[in-house]
Amino acid sequence: LSIFLTVGVSHAFNLIDGLNGLASLTAISAALALATIANITELYAHRDVMILLAIAIFGFLVLNFPFPKIFLGDAGAYSIGHMLAWISISILWHADHVTPWAILLIFFWPVADTILAIARRLVKGRPIAHPDRLHFHQLTMRAVEIIFLGRQKRHISNPLTTVILLPFIVSPMCAGVMLATNSLHAALSVLLFTFLFITTYAMGITIAKKMRNRRHL
Repeated sequence: LSIFLTVGVSHAFNLIDGLNGLASLTAISAALALATIANITELYAHRDVMILLAIAIFGFLVLNFPFPKIFLGDAGAYSIGHMLAWISISILWHADHVTPWAILLIFFWPVADTILAIARRLVKGRPIAHPDRLHFHQLTMRAVEIIFLGRQKRHISNPLTTVILLPFIVSPMCAGVMLATNSLHAALSVLLFTFLFITTYAMGITIAKKMRNRRHL
């Protein structure tokens, strides 16, 4: 189960690596959230490792956001996801009063996007590894381009979409830190954020279809 979860989280970070700074800012936020939980539970070695990881990723971020000079690639995204996942498991192992629901809240955005992608492809009868352009961040970027900027300004819409999504990514992480030892409330928060994620995505798809139909008319 641990191997399955770490592979899933690693792959999830690779899937959200589609905008300038999106995967790296998500990883930095997750690392700092885990560092906070580790500090609360007096796991100081875990805390220090997560702080070092956040600093290392920040060194990459300055060359990737807002305008990219280098990219994470598969190796970078998988490596970061791998480290974050195993530190999370180690925190749960050493601090049994920390609820796994809180850890899920910290990884909520990449995990939710990955599960949604799998479900979307299964519904359409496609292989789950089949790529598409319907990830949440891709949908948001297209909305920014259609409503405000146009496709000719992708160099602006790309990092701008990361900024727009960042509060939605960080919100469940904050809940995970605050509810680290409260299993019931953390589980309820997972359900709430799941509902908000699915509802927002469905609304975005509906609006996008209506706007596309108007353009064809």
